[in-house]
Amino acid sequence: MPMRKLFSRQLIEARHEMLSIFEAIDLSLHDAVTAFVTNDKGLAKKIQAATMQIDARSANLEAVCYNLIATQSPVASDFRLLQTIIYVNFNLQRMSDKVRRVARAARHKVTFEIELPAELTDLIQREADCVYRVLGASVSALVSNDLGSMMSLMDQDEAVHDIYEQFFRTFNRMNAEEMADDSALDDLRRVVMVSRYLDRIAAISIDAAFRLTFLLTGQRLSAADLADIDEDELESMRVPAGEGVTLDPERDARYVAALAPDEVGEALSSLIAKAES
Repeated sequence: MPMRKLFSRQLIEARHEMLSIFEAIDLSLHDAVTAFVTNDKGLAKKIQAATMQIDARSANLEAVCYNLIATQSPVASDFRLLQTIIYVNFNLQRMSDKVRRVARAARHKVTFEIELPAELTDLIQREADCVYRVLGASVSALVSNDLGSMMSLMDQDEAVHDIYEQFFRTFNRMNAEEMADDSALDDLRRVVMVSRYLDRIAAISIDAAFRLTFLLTGQRLSAADLADIDEDELESMRVPAGEGVTLDPERDARYVAALAPDEVGEALSSLIAKAES
């Protein structure tokens, strides 16, 4: 196989692995939250092990990308794709760590027989449901290369953060009224950090999706920069993809096909249906 075709195939495979890792993290988070809410210590232990496997995949993907940079002398568009994969992958590792912490908190909750008030448990589940939608929207933007949907992610993050703040206002009130034992309070604090982990997972996911701007426009724009740019202006900044950068949403959708349709949105659900058929 000619070297250029081999390089193009390796680029596509690296992109697919990035999306597949994102899918694995999303599914693992669902299980970690379920373990926390239902006191399933066995499931929590399983998810901790699963995140270690995800970390190993991320480390291998990073090595593959740096090897391609070192050996293939990628042109500008190829280099942007590799940089994007590396950046997203770095954030996926951060998300994996937070999922592992949720699973660890679930085990701690069961081991020390911590009874979390029903109001706090309900808030955790509500926050998690919002986070799932943020992850689904982030994946959808990355698969479809949709700058418009990427820019709408900040609105979804606000819903997550509002519940996070509500959770700790509720916790602080209960803390003052009900938790007199210092040891019990310390154990409870470790458990309630789950709300913080969920908030961070949503923020990290959005940060990863925002890298799409660099891939498609070549511009390094921060969230503050994007706040001052409308969608039409951003679309006008698109630059052509190079020969090796094959962005094929229908094929890419296969690598996130296990995600829930109501979380990834109608556009990606349609792509997944096409890919599966």
